[in-house]
Amino acid sequence: MQSEKKLWFRTLCTRNGFTLTDLQLGQLDQYVNLLLDWNKKINLISRKDEENIWTYHILHSVSPLFRVKLMEGSRIVDIGTGGGLPGIPLKILRPDISLLCIDATRKKANAVLEIVEDLKIKNVNVIWGRAEEIGIQPEHFHKFDFAIARAVCQLNELITLSINFLKKQNYSDSLENTVSSSFIELKPPALIAFKGGDLTQEIDLAKRQHPRVNINSVDLAFTGLEQLIASDKKILIVQF
Repeated sequence: MQSEKKLWFRTLCTRNGFTLTDLQLGQLDQYVNLLLDWNKKINLISRKDEENIWTYHILHSVSPLFRVKLMEGSRIVDIGTGGGLPGIPLKILRPDISLLCIDATRKKANAVLEIVEDLKIKNVNVIWGRAEEIGIQPEHFHKFDFAIARAVCQLNELITLSINFLKKQNYSDSLENTVSSSFIELKPPALIAFKGGDLTQEIDLAKRQHPRVNINSVDLAFTGLEQLIASDKKILIVQF
């Protein structure tokens, strides 16, 4: 079954313009096994999602790479990483980036650290602590090109948490003219938030509290997979 899921995942990536190497696919497979092993001891992902981990978690985590181009060597902070999602799968597919994974739960942060060590992935740091405290530390303050987060908190709160990590804001032009195209070249600083459901009120609140940012919604629908998990799955791109 696992081999079938890996083949499906690799085929889907290829059909959407992203070619995986054998090394990357092997690392993803190893990560899945490590995540499932740790999930027996710590609640890193929902138990009901374990059977569909390649779709619900791995594919969902790397889905921005099918729609968004991140500059080479980007510095990325994963806020509320949980079991290393979405940061670790993104890092495996984009080994050029450097990644900081943060989680406020010590057991989760320690689990991710051990997973990273087992995977032997370079340029990944894992920190236990609150993002609002870590973000103001000199070594992290305004040092990152992009922030990513998956199922952490409301968008307005997430923007507030991201601001300290991201490089000086330039309040760039909106993506509105390009977001409907098949590929988006995203310039830093920006936040990529993984969301689902009706986001109208959440986006409106974020715009009221952060009137200078640009927020765009990108549907996650790909060749070979009409919908990712459900039709309401999206990424929100927030430009500063």
